[in-house]
Amino acid sequence: MPSATSPSPPPSLILPPPQTFDIIPPLHALLSRLLVATTDNAPSTTPLSAKDLGSEASAVKIKIHKARAAVEALPDVDRTVEEQQEEISELEERIEGMKEVLNDVAARGRQVKDR
Repeated sequence: MPSATSPSPPPSLILPPPQTFDIIPPLHALLSRLLVATTDNAPSTTPLSAKDLGSEASAVKIKIHKARAAVEALPDVDRTVEEQQEEISELEERIEGMKEVLNDVAARGRQVKDR
C-alpha cells in the first residue's frame, strides 16, 4: 500500500506522431515547383506560378498550424527554463538521497549476510 508521501505516478503522456512535425518535404516540394516555373530545369515536376503559391501553400500552413497546436497541448509547455532547471535540480537531489538509502540498505544487507 503506497504511503501518503509517495508521489503518484505521472499520467500517461501521449505524444503526437512524428509525421505531425514533418513539414520539410512538403515545403521542399512546394518550393521546387515554384523554382521549376522560373528555371524550367525539371520537366517531371508540375510548375507552380507565383499567383498560385498562396492556395498551394495552404496544405503546408495547415500542417504547421497542427504541429503548433500539438506542441501547445503538451504539458508544461508554459513553464520557463528556470522553472524546469529548478525541478531538475530537485529531482537530482532526490535521486542522490535515494542512492544513499539504497547503498545503506545494501551495506546493512551485506552485514547481515556476513553474520
